[in-house]
Amino acid sequence: MYIIEWIPFNKLANIKYLAKGGFGTVFKAVWIDGYIININSNLENEWIRRPQINVCLKSLDNSKDISREFLEEVKNQHEYGGDSAIRIYGVTKNPKDSNYMMVMEHAKQGSLRKLLDSKYNELDWASKISSLYYIAEGLNTIHKANLVHKDFHSGNIVCQKTFISNITDFGLCRPVSQDSNSKELFGVLPYIAPEVLYTNGKEYTQKSEIYSFGIIMSEIFTGYPPYYDIPHDHQLVLSICQGYRPKIECEVPQLLLDLMNKCLDAEPHNRPTAANLSEELEQFYNDLKDEKAELYKQIKEIKNSKKNFSTYNQVNSARINYQTHPQAIYTSRLLNFQGLPKPVNIGKNIISQKFVPKIVLKVQ
Repeated sequence: MYIIEWIPFNKLANIKYLAKGGFGTVFKAVWIDGYIININSNLENEWIRRPQINVCLKSLDNSKDISREFLEEVKNQHEYGGDSAIRIYGVTKNPKDSNYMMVMEHAKQGSLRKLLDSKYNELDWASKISSLYYIAEGLNTIHKANLVHKDFHSGNIVCQKTFISNITDFGLCRPVSQDSNSKELFGVLPYIAPEVLYTNGKEYTQKSEIYSFGIIMSEIFTGYPPYYDIPHDHQLVLSICQGYRPKIECEVPQLLLDLMNKCLDAEPHNRPTAANLSEELEQFYNDLKDEKAELYKQIKEIKNSKKNFSTYNQVNSARINYQTHPQAIYTSRLLNFQGLPKPVNIGKNIISQKFVPKIVLKVQ
């Protein structure tokens, strides 16, 4: 039984701050009553609940008067998220600032980004491909409903179990037909497709989110956030439009690189659909057990080479170590770029091992 209900704020305990995002603030709490499981017809139709559960609270800034946008997010995540979206239990109101809050399922592992930071070196190729499959399935569910998410990045992907990923934050989710009227560019710069940057947000399609998926692929392959060591500024935007993409400094099976390259193509029509991605990743996962499959052979070759990033660049730790540039920003924000060149591909192979040395961003 799945019911969205009004939850009195005094039924939430142990509220702890988690993070600040582009739309509002996220907290962890305990919902004392818990969500409804069923109805007990023997006790005057009393609800049967699962009490004392951990939940996530998402507070929207300046939502004292409940807005259409807030209700749209609740509706979209409930109706279109499917099994690949974090479940919404209900809505509450914070008496301290009068802002409304969504009460949602708590993802034990946190965001995909957080999980990569803490457990990247524990991951095998089965885990990486499985995670990408679940993300592709979630994106496909959104796209089949003729919607676009509009803020698709690793911070908006959360993990209930290790690398079983769910999409969250449907605040900008809109029907495709409405999107041509957009006059603002909002998001996390490294994940925004070049055609969206070039048109300052006016040409945003479902294929734009396939590009974002390609960036997430590179993130899962390397463990690093995209462009973590350079400023997220106009120079980076110019470089992206000129065909530059995140560096891959570990060995990745060529079949997976090829799929990522397709996602990161400067021409949107050359990118696969979310359904294509889901099908291909499912097949790749099955191929991991097939000694005759090409992917199995490629992974075996990488293991034999002993050059996997997690073994030669990190030492006896599940965590990866890196220092983020102070101007590398991974929260959603308003962006505005003018006078950009038309997006192009830098070469036949957008990203490959032999091509990496040529991909050097000149940042002033």
